[in-house]
Amino acid sequence: MKTFFKYYLCAFIAITAVVSCSDEDDTVTSPNEISITEEILKLVNEHRQSQGLSALEMNTTAEELAVDHTRYMISQGDISHDNFSSRSGVLNEKENATGTAENVASFYPDAASVVQGWLNSEGHRRNIEGNFTHTGIAALKDDQGRYYYTQIFYR
Repeated sequence: MKTFFKYYLCAFIAITAVVSCSDEDDTVTSPNEISITEEILKLVNEHRQSQGLSALEMNTTAEELAVDHTRYMISQGDISHDNFSSRSGVLNEKENATGTAENVASFYPDAASVVQGWLNSEGHRRNIEGNFTHTGIAALKDDQGRYYYTQIFYR
């Protein structure tokens, strides 16, 4: 009887540990990445509104393109606008975009610092303040826990 009880106790503990770890991993990783992109959108839109511009709306196609490009930059270990014309073409085709732009960055620790960095750069600020209606944002961490960012704009 003791062996039977020990077997089930060990099995219960093992199952509880597996379920707990996988649930905890999901709540730690995903919400952080979602919340930082939402914060970037909030800060960008606050800046746009302070300039008398309309707020940008999130777009699924642009967001998917931003995620893909951010993963690419992480794989390269460097920021770039490589293949931007392809991303722009997808937006033209799928969303009838008539104008596109893109901001990228890396290693900023949070939303406020990356948005401030973009606003301090004339070209990036021009994109944020541009004649755009929609955006897609990605903020993903590399293996060392450093963020890479892509924000795509279109109208």
